[in-house]
Amino acid sequence: MDHSPQHSARTLSHSRSLLLALLCVVGTACGTTAPTGKIILDDPRGTVSLGTISDRSIQASHPINLDPTLLAQLLRGIEISDQDLGHNQVGGIQSMLVGPYASVPVFSDAQIQFLAPLLAEGLRTAAPDQLVEYRVQDTRQGGNALQSPTTETTAGSLYAYGRQLCVTLSQYRYNQMRVNMSTRDSFGREATVDYSNLRDRALLFTPKAAQRTDSFDPPTREKSTDRFLAVDYELLQQASQAIATKRQAAPQVGGEALEAARTAETQARAAEAQARNTEALAQQVEALRQQLESVQKQLDSQPTGQDSTKKKTTPPSKPQQTAP
Repeated sequence: MDHSPQHSARTLSHSRSLLLALLCVVGTACGTTAPTGKIILDDPRGTVSLGTISDRSIQASHPINLDPTLLAQLLRGIEISDQDLGHNQVGGIQSMLVGPYASVPVFSDAQIQFLAPLLAEGLRTAAPDQLVEYRVQDTRQGGNALQSPTTETTAGSLYAYGRQLCVTLSQYRYNQMRVNMSTRDSFGREATVDYSNLRDRALLFTPKAAQRTDSFDPPTREKSTDRFLAVDYELLQQASQAIATKRQAAPQVGGEALEAARTAETQARAAEAQARNTEALAQQVEALRQQLESVQKQLDSQPTGQDSTKKKTTPPSKPQQTAP
């Protein structure tokens, strides 16, 4: 019996829907990082738990008491960099705009506030053969009413080794919907599914002076996409204190400079006023001098009393004639 074209189209559409659902189930199973040990906290924001270190040669410095503020500084300094953006067109455009090594923070402020005290609790209770696993989720709303919300997952682990905090990042903003849409590359070739979103990315740390690269070999990675870094927490604390001191000193230096500028301005105004007073006094002295000169000229032009007496002389009398 022949089927109508409409029936065939419905069957094909139904098959595609089943295939997409199956991909979602498989992708979720592969992409989700489930806790393997004691759960410290599990809520919609994320999960923090204890797990077992797979490398038996590593004996962590646990239990250890570290301030949540220090762990917040650790999380705030972790950055991620795209090192091979040329594998896709969008990355190539981004590399031309922002440069191939632009880095961004791995964790948001809200995620740091959530994770820091829980990681401190995990390190305080972990055994030498355990590590602290973390997973945080961020739900992003769709751009319009037709787009459904999407969930991004960032996950990894942390343990202490001597003075170092060893951080592994196994997933970065993993999005199942984006993974399902990325089954082919920009050339249409079949692409290997990247459940970590870390394949072409590198992990960095700021301040760089606190990152250790030569202290010991990194642990064996469970996945090739895992990213690892080690941070000396004493150096991190010192660097953070130095930065805080500079920030506190900056306003003081600015205040001192402002006060010095105000003092200089006041002195300049006083000197200017003094100069004006001196000029006014000089003008008054010059006016008095001119007045004295004028008086002196008037006095010089008037005749004296002796000169008048000399001018009034009696004419000589005629001589008397005597008789012969």
